[in-house]
Amino acid sequence: MKNLIYCLLVVFMVCCLPSCKKKADSKFGNKLGDIGAKADPIRTEGQLIEFGDFPIELVSNGKLEGFHKASLKFRNSEKVVKIYCQNGDWIESGKLIAELDNQMEKMDLERARLRRERVRLERLALIVGHQIGAKNPEDIPAEALKRFNMQTGFEEAELDYQQALIRYDYTRLMAPISGRVASLECKEQNFPAGDKPFCLIINDKEFEVVFTVMENEIGALRVGQEVTIKPFAMDSVNYTGRIAEINPLIDEHGNVTVKARVPNSNGKLVEGMNVKALIRDKVPGGLIVPKEAVVLRNNQQVVFSILNGRSYWNYVLTDLENSSSYTIRVVKEGILKAGDTIITKGNLNLANDAELEFKFNSK
Repeated sequence: MKNLIYCLLVVFMVCCLPSCKKKADSKFGNKLGDIGAKADPIRTEGQLIEFGDFPIELVSNGKLEGFHKASLKFRNSEKVVKIYCQNGDWIESGKLIAELDNQMEKMDLERARLRRERVRLERLALIVGHQIGAKNPEDIPAEALKRFNMQTGFEEAELDYQQALIRYDYTRLMAPISGRVASLECKEQNFPAGDKPFCLIINDKEFEVVFTVMENEIGALRVGQEVTIKPFAMDSVNYTGRIAEINPLIDEHGNVTVKARVPNSNGKLVEGMNVKALIRDKVPGGLIVPKEAVVLRNNQQVVFSILNGRSYWNYVLTDLENSSSYTIRVVKEGILKAGDTIITKGNLNLANDAELEFKFNSK
C-alpha cells in the first residue's frame, strides 16, 4: 500500500514540472513582451510667448457708394427723342445726356427772345432821346432808366425770356457732375418712367465705404484712421482708405454707421460692391499668444508650456483678439510670462506632464 502511494506521488510531481516552468517564464517575462517598455515622446512645435503692443482688428461688412453721385430725372414727361450716351460712358460736367421732344419750348423761347430784343431797341431809343450822346443804360440817371424800363416793359420781357429758357432747359438733361453713366434704361422714342431716375452719374474715381461697428468698438475709431478694404469679388486685392465720417448715433441694433473714403486706384471698384472693412490699431502691454496655442480642457482655456522637456498646462482667459492671436490673462494653475516656450502644434490631445519631442516653428 505504501509503495502504491509513493508511486502516485512521484507521477503527480512529474506532471507538475512543465506548468511550474511556464509560470516562472511568464513571471520574469522576455524581450518581446517587456512590461516596462516606454511610450515614444509626443512630437510638438511651438514658439516663445511675447509681451508687447497688440494689433487689434475691427472687421465689418459694407457697401461701396460713389462719393460724388447724382440721380437725374426730367421735369417734363414728353417723349425722349435723343440719348447721347449709354451705360458705362464717362461724361463731363455740363454735357448733354438726353433730350425730350421740345419743339413747343423752342418756339416759345424764340418768341420770348424776339420780344426782348424789340423792347430793348424801344428802350434804347428812349435813352438816346433823353440825353444827347447816350448809347447805353449806364449813360443816363438810374431814375430815368427805371422809368424807361416800366414804359417799354423791358423787365417783363426779360422775365418772359428767362422763363422760356428754363422750360426749354427742362427738356434737356445735363450732367451736373463728371462721372460714369449708370442705370440708364429708357430708349429713344419712349416716355421716361416717372417713378424712378432717368439715370445716375457716378464719379467712380473715389468711393465711400459705408459700414457699421458695435457701440463698444467706437472708442477705437477716429476720423482719418486707415482702413483696409477687401472686395468680396476680389478677395486677393486690398485697397487703402481713411475714415471720413463717424455718425454720432447708435441705432436700435446697437451699431454705429461709419463712412470711409477709398480711391479707385485700379478702376475695378463698382458702385454697390460688397466689401470687407478692416480697421487696425494697437493696444499696449499685452501677453500675446497665437490662436492655435489655446485649447480647451474641461471647458476651460489652456495654454501648454514646456518645463524640463515635458508638457505643462496653464489655465488662461483670452482677452483681446485679432485674426491670428489673443492676449491672455493667466488664472488658476500655471505661471506664464514673456519669453516662455509655448506649444502651438501637437497640443489638441496633449495631456499634462507628457514627454515631448519639440522644435521651434517659424511665425
